[in-house]
Parts: sequence; C-alpha cells; structure tokens
Amino acid sequence: MSIKLVILDVDGVIKEERDPYIYLHRHLGTLDAGERHLADFLAGRISYDEFAQRDAGEWRGRSVAEIKAILRQNPYVPGAHELAQGLHHRGIPFILLSSGFNLHVEDVAADLDAVEYICNELDHDGRVLLGTMTVRVPWGGKAEIVRDILQRWRVEPETCLAVGDSGGDIPAFQEVGHAIAVRPSRPEVAQAAHLTLPDLTGVLDYVDQAQTASRFRP
Repeated sequence: MSIKLVILDVDGVIKEERDPYIYLHRHLGTLDAGERHLADFLAGRISYDEFAQRDAGEWRGRSVAEIKAILRQNPYVPGAHELAQGLHHRGIPFILLSSGFNLHVEDVAADLDAVEYICNELDHDGRVLLGTMTVRVPWGGKAEIVRDILQRWRVEPETCLAVGDSGGDIPAFQEVGHAIAVRPSRPEVAQAAHLTLPDLTGVLDYVDQAQTASRFRP
C-alpha cells in the first residue's frame, strides 16, 4: 500500500551520532560517569528512569544555550534534508520519534519541518538544566507510542513507514507495514526491516516504489 506517514528515529538515522547521551557526556567532561550509569542500567542494577535521572543530574546547572550549541555540531546523515524536502513535496507528513532528548530533537524537528516530535525531555527553566529528565520514550517503548501515533493520525499500519537504526527501533518496525534500517547498529535490526540503507538517500526511492505498486495493485 502507499505510504501516508513516516516515523523517523533521530540519533544514528538523521544525525551521525548514535547516542546523544554519550555524545554530550564526551563534550562536557562527564564521560566516565555517563558510561558508569549506562553500564549499571544494562546490567540491570538500575531502572531506565534511574539511568535517565543520573545522566541528567550530571548536567545540572549547565546552560541551555551551551547544550544546544554542542548538539548542533553533530552532523546530519547524508540525505536528511533532501528526504525532508521530498516528503514535503509528496505531501507525506513525518514524525520524529527518539529516545534522545528535547534540546536536540526539537532543533532537528525545526530544521526539517517535522509535523511532530516525541522524545525524552531534559528539564530546564529556559536558562539552565535542572538536573532531571522527563522520560517520554522509555527503553523498548516505541511500539506503544507508534500505535498511539497511528490512532491519532488515523493512519493504517500498512500505510506507515518507520526508519531506524537500533534494537530500540525493532518494536516500531513491527507495528507498521514498511520498515527501513539506516546504518543499522546490529544485524537483527537489518533483519527486522524490509530494506537496509547506508544513509537516507535511498528512502525516497522506496517511498516512490511503494506509491507506484499501490496504484497497480488490483
């Protein structure tokens, strides 16, 4: 069926860096702490929410302007702007769904003119970070969010395309009719997708092929 909605992951798909948390830790000199928090979570010693709060706590008092400036240095994956422009031209809305955080994702959404974005939120007062995070995209939680998106946008799963790169995107792939792995981080991500690409330059070709196939389907 033709594609009526696209859901895009951000980190590793639209932007080069796969992990915005480690990226920010590296630039702010808190990498050792960030890696320790991540190891504790992956080992099951703390919950995802606790991991998020510990990470955010490392950045308490940092200015919003500083954080945004650092994140803007993270380059776009080839084809990102062309994909956005092409989807706009075809009248296909796209949504950013990321386990990253607002101070990054909101700027990407503005750059590409996404109709919506959903991500975690680094809490701030408009000037500095408060050292807490509001978790809106929990670990492994994209399936439920995708189902909600489809319901709100009144789109059938068969007409939605999800694009991602990590194991966290597999649940999203399983909820839609079209799935593309871009720069997949693990073999199972590619295996869960209908197509694997090295960057975003081939996504529009897939969209056009799906539109053409739907016109000739009896």
